[in-house]
Amino acid sequence: MKNTLLGLSCVAVLALSSCGKDKNPVQATSVDEQEVITQFVNVVGNPNYVEIQAKATALDAAITAYLATPTDDTKLAAARAAWKAARQPWEQAEGFLFGPVEDEDYDPTMDSWPLNRTDVDKILTSGTTLTFSYVDGLDGFSKGFHGIEYIIFGPGGRKAADINARQRDYLKYASQSLLATTTALRGSWSASGGNYAAQITTAGKGSTAFKTRKDLFLAIAKGMADICEEVGTGKMEEPYAAKDSTLDESSYSHNTTTDFTNNVKGILNVYAATYNGASGTASLSALVASKNVALDAKIKTQVQTVLSNMALITPTFEDAIYHNRDKIKNTQDALATLQATLEGDLKTFIQTNIKD
Repeated sequence: MKNTLLGLSCVAVLALSSCGKDKNPVQATSVDEQEVITQFVNVVGNPNYVEIQAKATALDAAITAYLATPTDDTKLAAARAAWKAARQPWEQAEGFLFGPVEDEDYDPTMDSWPLNRTDVDKILTSGTTLTFSYVDGLDGFSKGFHGIEYIIFGPGGRKAADINARQRDYLKYASQSLLATTTALRGSWSASGGNYAAQITTAGKGSTAFKTRKDLFLAIAKGMADICEEVGTGKMEEPYAAKDSTLDESSYSHNTTTDFTNNVKGILNVYAATYNGASGTASLSALVASKNVALDAKIKTQVQTVLSNMALITPTFEDAIYHNRDKIKNTQDALATLQATLEGDLKTFIQTNIKD
């Protein structure tokens, strides 16, 4: 990310200081609320969902290549890399879990955790014929990202030849199911599909989902706060409190801390209207800074504090549960602080300043 996203803008700095004998702070340039909304959709929302579907397509291709030569460890390694690559945009998208991803249960369908290994093992040892329809119809705790993870990474690591024919059949259909879900999620926002993006851009102007722009901005703020809570008091706390690494989100791949980091980067994407190096011409951050420079700086500083603390959780979250517990606790505290700011100061800002 660019350093400018983590510090004060030039305007912000001027607004916090005085020049000579002038006691009146310089005012930031006004920001158009509608443009903030449009940039959230065009720079963050749609591109994020497009990338999830594209990375799921690449994952399915990598798994198909491995299945064609199931004893090839290189092909299995490529599938593992593709799985991790697909996790990144998905975990960042959890910074705005509202709309179809929630209403149509796309989130739990593809990313319920921890995997119900007991049920999956029963399926793998049963005589039930495995088909796409069967695997796709399983509950989210028995398929999705973590069903695939279990097969290709395995508990304690696996070699390609260790994955038996039954597991390979399950893997094939679990991958196809994940791809179908990500494709449906992408379509739910696209103009040629469900066009939920239009529900956002017409907030306060005919949208049935958001009667006012204030409703939308409150939903955006809630989405950012909710992922703070989910990570801090759910994803991190449950395995931390139980001292049980099998409860981690991505324990087989040891990708858990990376997942958490991407969740928080997703908050910054939404707040600053940035994604994959692209930056919007307007953002919620700029809107806040135009009226309350200190609050904008506070939010961005708190996001960076969370990320800095997460970077200290080493070597893996699975190990840190037992040997680096203070680093986890510090990160949880930082998440709680950020959550309180989003639920308190940011919500109050929106209720006070968004008028329609």
